[in-house]
Parts: sequence; C-alpha cells; structure tokens
Amino acid sequence: MPGPRLAVVLLACGTAAHGFFAVPAIRHAAPVQLSVAARRPLRSAPVRAAEALRKVVVTDMDETLIASKSTGYVITFLVQYRAFVRLLLLPLLAPILIPLSKVARTLAVRLMYWFAFRGINTERARRVAADQLGERYANDLQDPATSAVLQADEAVVITASPDFMARPWLERFLRVPAANVYGAVLEEKNGRFTGRTFDIPIGEKKVELLQASGKGEGASTTGYGDHPTDVPFLQACDHGVLVQAEGHELSEMPAGIELQRPSPFPLSRLPAERQTAA
Repeated sequence: MPGPRLAVVLLACGTAAHGFFAVPAIRHAAPVQLSVAARRPLRSAPVRAAEALRKVVVTDMDETLIASKSTGYVITFLVQYRAFVRLLLLPLLAPILIPLSKVARTLAVRLMYWFAFRGINTERARRVAADQLGERYANDLQDPATSAVLQADEAVVITASPDFMARPWLERFLRVPAANVYGAVLEEKNGRFTGRTFDIPIGEKKVELLQASGKGEGASTTGYGDHPTDVPFLQACDHGVLVQAEGHELSEMPAGIELQRPSPFPLSRLPAERQTAA
C-alpha cells in the first residue's frame, strides 16, 4: 500500500485535474446562455398573441384611400354615362347640398344619389363604372392607407360611395374582394335605379357594418378615415389613423387615434400585374 504521503500527493493531483477540466467548461457555458438571451428578447404573452393575429386594415375610401371627394366621381360617372341633362341641372342642386352636408351629411348624400342615379340603367351603369372609372380611381390613390391595404393580410373598405362604383376598381387594382367592400346600396327595380338608398356607411353605421362583417374577430385591426364622422369606427378598431385632409381638422384629437398626413401613391408602386391591368 502507498504510504500516507503518497496518498496525499495523489489526492492533490486529482483535485487539480478536476479543477482544470471543470472550470473552463463552466466559463464557456455562461456566455452562450447570455448571447441567446440577448438575441431573443423576452415578450409578454399578450404581445406574442398580438403578433400572431392576422393584420386586417379597415379603411374609408374618399379622401382616405383616394385623395378626392366622391362628388367628383359621381360627376365623372354622369359624363361617361352621357347624362348631360342631369349635369346641366347639377349647379342648381349645389347650393342646397353644400350647406346641408355640414349639418346632415347622410341626408345630403341621399339627395345627391337620388338626383344622380334615379332612372339610370343598372347594367349600363355597372359597365361604365368598371370600364371608365377604374384608372381614374387608381391614379388618385394616396398613402398611408394604400400601402397599409397592400401589406395587410386582409382589407375591408367601408365607404359612402355607391357600391357599384367602388367594387370594380378596388378588386382590380388592390385585390379587395367585392364581399369586403361595403358601400351605399342603391335600390333597383325593373333594371333601373329608383334613386332610393340603403345603409349609407356614415358615422355609427360604419361601426355596425364592421361588427356585422366579423372581419375583426381573431385579428389585429387598423382603421383609416379622414372625417370627424369616421372617429367612432376608428375607435372600434385596435388602432385608428386619421388621415387629416384639408378642411377636416379637429379642434381636439380623440384619445387613442393617430394623426397622419396624406401623400400621393404612384400607380407605378402597385404590383406589376395590377399595373398592366390598367
């Protein structure tokens, strides 16, 4: 048997050897743990859940997705339809519509549509809207709403413009399905518009349509609007953006709504297949 001194020497050597191999292993493991944590910051459960949701954009059309008012497109439609008598009489209606729109916007829109579309052949009207108005609408696109629509998982357009005018160009240029476009519904009878309108999406009506559509369920919604009457539906979305057009300034910004200024959206920025469709 080895003597006591030899046992002490062997024990000392074994302890030193253990320290030589074990300590460096610990020193290498710690930095690896820290670097992984640095590359993957911690996120709370609600944040992770929000990131996993579909991104749905809900936007108004006139003066939000496009720069112009709907009135100009109604006039353009009448020109293309060759409804020249209505065009000649339109200046007589303007002094009534302009002040009325400031106090009773829905009523003013109903009156304008009654005057413009009563007796119009529905089949010809849809053909004119699809063939003659699309490029005009597309060249009137503006940001930030257009870019948001193109980047969204799904887009919904809620507009006071007639649905037969809004749906063709939105599907053609922005790939928004007709079922996702909620516009003013014009009554039809015997192949013609009667001039009566249903469900004009203004104010709280936009909130009702958004809720009825179910598009916001299980999704993160961002709303875009331009008019003070859009505020209720912007607040109904997870995030609201007011695209503040000239003349629509608010004396006080509603809580939870972001203000952004509009800027032109060139048609050349649309995907290639949509440009060639024009």
